[in-house]
Formats: sequence, structure tokens, C-alpha cells
Amino acid sequence: MSVEFLALPPERCDELSAFLRRVFRFKETPANLSPQAMQWKYFDPHPWWRNGRSYILQANGSIIAHGCVAPVRFLRGNNVLESMVIVDWASGTQVPGSGLALYRKCMEVGAASLLAVGGSIDTLTLLPKVRWFTPKSELRWYARPLRPVARFINSGRNTRDFLKMGRNLLWTRWPTLPAPGSWSCRPGGADDPVFNPTGDYVPIVRTREWINYLMACPTAKSKRWILDREGEPQGHALVCNLNGSGRIADFALAGSQSQDEITLAFSALVRALCGEPELIEIVAATSLLKETRAFERCGLRYRDSAPVLLADPRQEFPSKSHLEIKPILGDGFYLQAPSAPFRL
Repeated sequence: MSVEFLALPPERCDELSAFLRRVFRFKETPANLSPQAMQWKYFDPHPWWRNGRSYILQANGSIIAHGCVAPVRFLRGNNVLESMVIVDWASGTQVPGSGLALYRKCMEVGAASLLAVGGSIDTLTLLPKVRWFTPKSELRWYARPLRPVARFINSGRNTRDFLKMGRNLLWTRWPTLPAPGSWSCRPGGADDPVFNPTGDYVPIVRTREWINYLMACPTAKSKRWILDREGEPQGHALVCNLNGSGRIADFALAGSQSQDEITLAFSALVRALCGEPELIEIVAATSLLKETRAFERCGLRYRDSAPVLLADPRQEFPSKSHLEIKPILGDGFYLQAPSAPFRL
């Protein structure tokens, strides 16, 4: 059987949508496979990728595997490392190994390395067995309830939901949110900069053009916040509202900050989000220890973890390096299961 690798032309999006629904056993088309979402993910201009980002393997003219490149960048010293996360990764049963073959092909056309962050049960079972993937980090997810009564109204209102409301009411009051000290938080403006942290890890490279692309996601209502310290901009956060679930897609402070300063800055962000009437909960995720400590001190509760694997055949990343991983790197900031819209 002849197998061909090619970029998906826009006129085959309906065919791809049917293939993905079949592979993932979706009864209805989810928001992330709507025509608007597919256009944004696959074809809208991206500052780090010139052409369309949807790739397929096909056999006898039919799609047998798919992956969409989400370009990401990291900084090692003075060198920018080009990498990617593959979203909407799926393979059929016609050709064994077609999903892994598509991974390799995507690295050949673009970035030399590839990150796999979490994924389906099948993905989490398969990839750790592949010798060119190595464990690098862990993305830890946290959440804090804001409006438990609104959460209850939007639930099935059964006994379990009633018990969750009582628990979440307690969690909105304990632990007490730390005072923000000299930090404050305000909505971002067109002239506000993008911030990049430093530390004993390999940091993500953030640019204004990349953030603008992410904010154009049609399935999430995005808002950028600026964190000021003594009136001077020192950080930013990108928060996406998914029907009341406020996903903190990115939280970044300039330079290297102490544990206390990270906690105070995050407290200022939480206080600002508490004032957003549409938000029912706050959800955040990171691979960095100082930030998980800040989350916990600001009343966020640990929910679950996603392993992070790296395919780096050119060995561009330091062998024992810890990577900064945030939801903005893949689809974690805009995916939402209709059957379980909230983390708490």
C-alpha cells in the first residue's frame, strides 16, 4: 500500500473532521473541530510557521493519520530552539504505526524536536515505549472555585453536585488569599510588553505576535492581564474563559523572581479574576515548582498531572534540563469536554 505525506488542503477539512470524529468516537462535533477552530489552528497566519500546519498521511486517497503543528520556541543560552506540539493527532487502523510516522514527517518539515504533553489513554500508553521520546517534565494542573452556587446551577444538581457546592464554598474561603504586597493586576493594553522569565530551566520564548495569534482562538474568550510591581509592568497573564472556566494559559514574570514575589504576583492575578463575574473557577497549570507553590498558597487545589515527553534527535536540549511547560504550548487552554466543563 502506497502511503503519502502531505499538507491538508482547506477543501478537505470536512473529510478530516469526519476522520477525527470517527477515530475519537465523537457523537457530535466538538467546538475545537468547528470550521472556525479548524481554520484558526490549521491555516491562519502564524508568526513561526509560513504554510498550513495540518498534515496527513493518506493511502489510496483516504486519510489514515493526522496531526496539526503548534510551533513553540525555547531559549537555551542565546540560542532559540524551534520545537512543536502536535495537536489533533490521530491515526486509523489501516496502517500500523502511521501515527508515529506522521510525527517523524512533521519534524522533517519544520522544527527538529517535538513535545508530547499528556494526551489520550492510547497516547500515554504508546509514546513512553518509543525510544526517541524521553520524559522531561510534568505539567501539574490546579483549580480554585470562585462561584460555587453558579457552578451548582450549571450542573446536573444531583446529590454529588450539592456536596461539591458545599466543599467548594469552603474552598473559596480557605486558605485565605495572601495580600498582594506591592503587586497589582490590570487589563493589558496594546502598548504593554510581553514578559519572559529566567531560571534554572529552559524557558519558553514569548513574543507579542505569538500571543496575539493565541488570543485569536475562536473557542475561548481570551483576555490579557498585566502584573505591575510598584506601578511598573513586571509580568503578564493570558486567561481564557471557557463557559465560566477561567484557564490561565500563561503566567510569566520578568527575569528571575523569588518564591515570595511569584506568590504575591499570582495573588494579585487571582484577586483580579475574582472580580470577573463570568468566571466560575480558575484553572492553572505549570511544570515549575515555584509556581505550583504559589498556586497552592493562593488556594488552588491540585487536580492531576500530564507527563511531558521530548523527541530531540539532534540533542539540542540539555540532557538533564527541566523545561518550562504551560497550557499555551498545545491545546490545553482551549479544549473542554462538554460532559465535564469544570475542574472542581
